[in-house]
Amino acid sequence: MLRLSFLLVASAFTFSSQAQAIEEYTPTGLSQAEEVEDAFTELEYKLVEASGLLSLSQQIKDSAQSLIAEAIEGSQENPDVVGINHAQHFAIAKQLAKRWAEEPLQQRLLALVKAMPVETQMQIEKQLSHPLLVSAQEKERAAIKVQGSNAYSLYMKKLKQRPPAALRWALVESVDKQSGFSQIIIQARSVVIKEIKQQVKGWQPAVSWESEVRQDVLQFLFYAYRKTPNNELKNIADSFNQPELKQFYNSVIASIK
Repeated sequence: MLRLSFLLVASAFTFSSQAQAIEEYTPTGLSQAEEVEDAFTELEYKLVEASGLLSLSQQIKDSAQSLIAEAIEGSQENPDVVGINHAQHFAIAKQLAKRWAEEPLQQRLLALVKAMPVETQMQIEKQLSHPLLVSAQEKERAAIKVQGSNAYSLYMKKLKQRPPAALRWALVESVDKQSGFSQIIIQARSVVIKEIKQQVKGWQPAVSWESEVRQDVLQFLFYAYRKTPNNELKNIADSFNQPELKQFYNSVIASIK
């Protein structure tokens, strides 16, 4: 379920054609995977894949593209707004790729997993494979496919016009809080913001960017689980309270810098 939630914000973005430098940049050199091919076990690779955390690479890229596109558009509309030129754009992409391209990200995640006892690794993999979470993945996958559609937009309008009952709202917030979904996305976006600030003096993100990201996540979850009974939604949230799984994702959040 986590990997799908990472994708929800990325798939909602609309990028300008000027944001292609990040997509075009490909790091060169020897493959780290080739150098450490035998350093990790099959279980460790399986756990990293099941966690969905590799999608952080795409999330970082898409967040950068979105913020850069907004900066370019804003500077075109208002000369007082700090924009981002092509050279700065490429420099941002290059620096982010060094640490956040899928290969270096995978190696860091594998190292994080390897530091855990094998028994803990097995328990986490088992928890991620539970039918409840697998079902949740399917629901989020279906929701992602219709993002940008008229039906999805209509649901969002209805959600604002007729807010859910307090209990339902609390359950969806609990899914987000216990899983750390929005927190991980916020952490990922903060990495991009930090890099842009280093490359572009005077640039600042929107003051409300964190609350906007969190709101996007909650709205998506409301749509994805719109037909899910309250008791099942509570069980999904509780699944992320399992000590091993919770510790794993907390470790990931702490590692995103």
